[in-house]
Amino acid sequence: MPDARARRHEPSAEAPEVCCDRCRQTFTPADPSDLLHVQRRDGELCGGTGVPFRQYVIRDPNRW
Repeated sequence: MPDARARRHEPSAEAPEVCCDRCRQTFTPADPSDLLHVQRRDGELCGGTGVPFRQYVIRDPNRW
């Protein structure tokens, strides 16, 4: 039986896109350790925290 941890994707070197918990806009943080959303697309200041997207697993519907 394969190990589930071996099937996980390794995190890439670049920062993944995150969603701001305040304004719900998607952005790429400049530093992966600092997820502060400074400015919205329309130029307004935000100050929200970026929330990484959850990894989804697509399962075969005919499996069971």
